[in-house]
Amino acid sequence: MPFGSVRVRAYSDPRASVPVFDARDGEAWMVISLDRPPSAQGGVHEQRTCVALVATDPDALPSLLPTRSFLTLSFPAAVFQGIGLDAVGALAVDVGSALFWPFLTFAWVCATAERRQTGLTLYYTERLLQEMVVGVVVASLRGEQARIVTEDYSAALSIIAARVGDPGLTPAAIAAELNTSLRSLQRQFASRGTTLDRSIRAARVGHARSLLEDPVYDSLTIERVAHACGLANGSSLARAFAAEGLPSPAVVRATARRH
Repeated sequence: MPFGSVRVRAYSDPRASVPVFDARDGEAWMVISLDRPPSAQGGVHEQRTCVALVATDPDALPSLLPTRSFLTLSFPAAVFQGIGLDAVGALAVDVGSALFWPFLTFAWVCATAERRQTGLTLYYTERLLQEMVVGVVVASLRGEQARIVTEDYSAALSIIAARVGDPGLTPAAIAAELNTSLRSLQRQFASRGTTLDRSIRAARVGHARSLLEDPVYDSLTIERVAHACGLANGSSLARAFAAEGLPSPAVVRATARRH
């Protein structure tokens, strides 16, 4: 079942089988195998056999044993940019985290629902699936004693990627979440020739541009695109575009349509 750039497939069969991958360039994959489908209630920690793996390269996923139920998700590998997953190839997801089972239940419902999606619900479902996947992966990386994300700079980038649509995402909020001083975090960004504010703005502009250039989201107004990127209104989005050296959002959308 496609939701914009996210594809979700659920399988449940009395006979054990092995998931089949339809790998595409630029995609990352998550594969979840379990003994039976998740319950509709989606308990925080369900007591059952479950294994979940994620990789930025499907070839990095190890061979999986046949199972009766499994869920596969594919999405742009760019959603993992900056969170530290590239260094591990494939990662075993922490199925005991507070987010995992609600995410699995939601993704399973998305994969098995027969109701047609409108442009607006398609957009929000795609965004929610991407953000939940990033949240699950970040929780797994941190649960490994931050063996990959070993410094505040990388961890801050992971927060920015996961919360790009959050209007409350500020340098101070990121520092507080990392339990570090804002000044120390700012020094790490300055040593790389950038700032926290600039990194947040670039992430928001990048996300907005991807929406404006995708005809699937033509029904979203410039104002709604701004809100989806954590900004107050279309004027704020236009200023952010200008600061990144881009034309106005309307021009970006119109140019994409002409090409």
